Amino acid sequence: MTTTMKTLTLTLLAAATLLGRVEGLIRLSLDGDSWTASNGNGSITVPASVPGGIYSDLRAAGVLPEDIYYRFNDAEYRWVSYENWTYSTTFQVSSDIKNKRNITLLFNGVDTIADIYLNENYIGSTGNMFLRYFFSVEDYVQEGENILEVRFQSAVISALERFTAEDYIVPPECVPDEYHGECHVNFLRKMQSSFSWDWGPAFPSVSIWKEAVVYSFIVTKVVLSNSQYKLRISLKKNVELLAANNGYIKNYYVSVLFNETSQVYEVTQHVEISPDDTMCDQLTLGISTLPGGNNRNQAKTMKITSDQLVDPQFEATWYYSEDEVMNWWPNGMGEQYQYRTYAECMDEDGLYTIEKYIGYRRINIVQVPVAEDAEKGLSFYLEVNGVPVFAKGSNWIPSHVLAEMSADPNRIRNLLTAAKNANMNMLRIWGGGLYESDLFYQIADEMGIMIWHDFMFACNMYPTNPRFLDNVAAEITEQIVRLMHHPSIVVWAGNNENEGALRDNWYGTGSNFSLYYSDYVKLYVDTIGEVVQALDTTRPFVFSSPSNGLKTIEEGYVSQTPGDSLYGDVHYYNYNDDGWNYTTFPTPRFASEYGFQSLPSIYTLSSIAIPSDLSVGSELMQRRQHHLNGYEEMAQQISRHLPLPDDYDTEENFRTFIYFSQINQAMSTKVETEHYRRNRNKLTDAGEGYTMGALYWQLNDIWEAPSWSSIDFHGNWKMLHYYAKNFFANVLVSPYITPEGELVVSLISDLPYEMDTAVLSIYVYRWDSFEFDIAIIGAHRLPAATAYDAYNETLENILEGTTCGADGGTKDACLLYFTLEDDTLTKKISPDNFIFLSEINSAIGISDPSLNITSVTGPYQVSGSDTYTYNITVSSNAIAPFVWLEAENINGFFSDNGFIILQPVTELQFYTTQETTAGELESALSVTSVMSSFH
Repeated sequence: MTTTMKTLTLTLLAAATLLGRVEGLIRLSLDGDSWTASNGNGSITVPASVPGGIYSDLRAAGVLPEDIYYRFNDAEYRWVSYENWTYSTTFQVSSDIKNKRNITLLFNGVDTIADIYLNENYIGSTGNMFLRYFFSVEDYVQEGENILEVRFQSAVISALERFTAEDYIVPPECVPDEYHGECHVNFLRKMQSSFSWDWGPAFPSVSIWKEAVVYSFIVTKVVLSNSQYKLRISLKKNVELLAANNGYIKNYYVSVLFNETSQVYEVTQHVEISPDDTMCDQLTLGISTLPGGNNRNQAKTMKITSDQLVDPQFEATWYYSEDEVMNWWPNGMGEQYQYRTYAECMDEDGLYTIEKYIGYRRINIVQVPVAEDAEKGLSFYLEVNGVPVFAKGSNWIPSHVLAEMSADPNRIRNLLTAAKNANMNMLRIWGGGLYESDLFYQIADEMGIMIWHDFMFACNMYPTNPRFLDNVAAEITEQIVRLMHHPSIVVWAGNNENEGALRDNWYGTGSNFSLYYSDYVKLYVDTIGEVVQALDTTRPFVFSSPSNGLKTIEEGYVSQTPGDSLYGDVHYYNYNDDGWNYTTFPTPRFASEYGFQSLPSIYTLSSIAIPSDLSVGSELMQRRQHHLNGYEEMAQQISRHLPLPDDYDTEENFRTFIYFSQINQAMSTKVETEHYRRNRNKLTDAGEGYTMGALYWQLNDIWEAPSWSSIDFHGNWKMLHYYAKNFFANVLVSPYITPEGELVVSLISDLPYEMDTAVLSIYVYRWDSFEFDIAIIGAHRLPAATAYDAYNETLENILEGTTCGADGGTKDACLLYFTLEDDTLTKKISPDNFIFLSEINSAIGISDPSLNITSVTGPYQVSGSDTYTYNITVSSNAIAPFVWLEAENINGFFSDNGFIILQPVTELQFYTTQETTAGELESALSVTSVMSSFH
């Protein structure tokens, strides 16, 4: 064993010893594969696992012979969701456990409607997949063998029963037909998209799904090959039997509030000890004064007395001025410092410890008049540590339709790493999905990815009977308590699009608006809003997304015009107008949703299909398109710019359609996003502008299908994600041509400091030559945190004297290319950018570039890294737009893709964690451009 491996092994052993230390609380895990699952009539019984779910367990047992996503299995396997299922296990209880005074059965996540039985005794029910459930079972546990049963009711049937029990219709009555889904999910506190969505299938599962972190330690200074790494070691459990003579820590949460009056951070640690009738003897609350350290520099110890048994809740508050701590910053703005907090419960039996890591940052949404004229609206932007932040990023949906699969650590880390690599500083967790795993938020904290967090309500009206509202209040309470210490979470939002749905009569609520308006206020203002206000004033809360912010509150929480560009955030989709033209788009304060569809990689689709399925016109691909007229809209958008064949829906042209759909998605989102970024400091005469957020829809996929994602379900980057890496860069040169024919070049910077000299160069190329004309080279000052138009000239004057000017040719034969470099012209400050002077399908001189991959070398590996790098050389006979490389069945990504080739030889890199050879990679690679042929 090497010295490095010995170091790591000793570190892990030390941590394992710490995790397994003797304590008064006995935790008996009931997780594992000792469970069985049976349907209602007993005709099916299979081995089961916890955490797990019925679709996963039936698949593992071979009852479902194929992957749930294969071909038409979303329909073929739907019978599973109409059955009732019982999960059962046996477990042994020792005398040490039985003799404890307090024994509790804990479920960290049950999806969704179930009755719990222990040794044939009913001990309670579950009705919310987002809650933990504690059941006192000391009267039912027996020494020796015990039988535990979780008797699930079909989610589909339960939803129908609750719908029919209401006194009036709570719409919508069902999802649109093209979703191929199930109805009434709004009556269940369950992942709303599990009944289907316009980008996902219906798999209304039942499951014991949620793992929670019991212990979590960050081990610093793990040395591997002379490099230091931060290692987090976590112990997770789903179902546990907790036994104690005295209390244990049921809830431990930490808030970090910046007090504007006293100008100090107030760190409050709150502990709830359970059960209520007995307590630990001594409680210690502590905090580290150094980021990431385990040192216990400050601690408060409290002796617990009998008069405190009535309300066993305890707090300690610490005060720090801003110069005493290191701030947590979003990605691209600084470091992500974290500090350790902990709570210890000690009695004569031992010690019980829980810890959380916090970050110091001030968060505010600034909503002030943008002009003296009040009709021009209010600003809407995030301020972090007193610094305005342009939010750059995307929207997050569940990573899998099965809840138990949604917390896959590799998938989560890969997706969040891809977001960071694309220069994102924010993700919006959409309200029809899940409160994500602990790991998700830990990684977001570490990477500086801010989280706009919807609560889990989306595109529905909801019931407001007392049972439902009480359930919601418990859910919001638990999730805030669980998550509020994470510095990455910067906004809570009440719901996704329900304000707009109500006001704009999406579901027929206009026939009795006052009734549904009253329900809306009961749920989001009187219930959710009150819980948020009581528990967490450390971050802003908006009642809906989109919403008009303070204007919405002024108008009674349902604005007269939701989505007004002069207030709050906006969701905007337009599939009819030209997405490559910036004038198509509004200029809102904050764009929290926008996007365009595309298809995933041919290799991704091939994994769930047979060859005859692989065409737009096939039955499978039509069923996978859940957006009404989705392919027709894509074809219409593509045809404006690219040479799409008339028979695009055939198997022969399928790969071309996939490729063209990804080009259109990337270009349309690029144009829209750059438009938003350019308007950071602009205000139109009508008051639009001062845009400070661009979160496109969506980052990830839930299955293999057409969607708005920039990364497909298998982790392949679509062209959009490569473009996002560029259009979200901290410094960006962004050109556009006005309707009047003027070329304007904006310089955009998110940097906190000014750059004295940035050299802008504009090159004019003809499609039929690698030669170019230099139209302009000029030095510009680049102020901090701004966007401004640095260059403005008519296109006619730009082209004058070039081979594309009136005397030398036609602009339809040309393109413009833009670079921004330092004053030595040796270092690029911004990604390069481009403008086509005609549509690709009408460009003069464009030709097949005869692309070839001439060499692949590698792998090269940085010591201590698990990533292999390969160098790839591509040759071309002509200028080629949208050059696209793919590696068949080799997971990884390229240093650039979808780019323009402007010279005969281009070099780039491919990064993968998959072990392969240069020869195998070269055989797997393909390369194409618009004028090339796939078939």
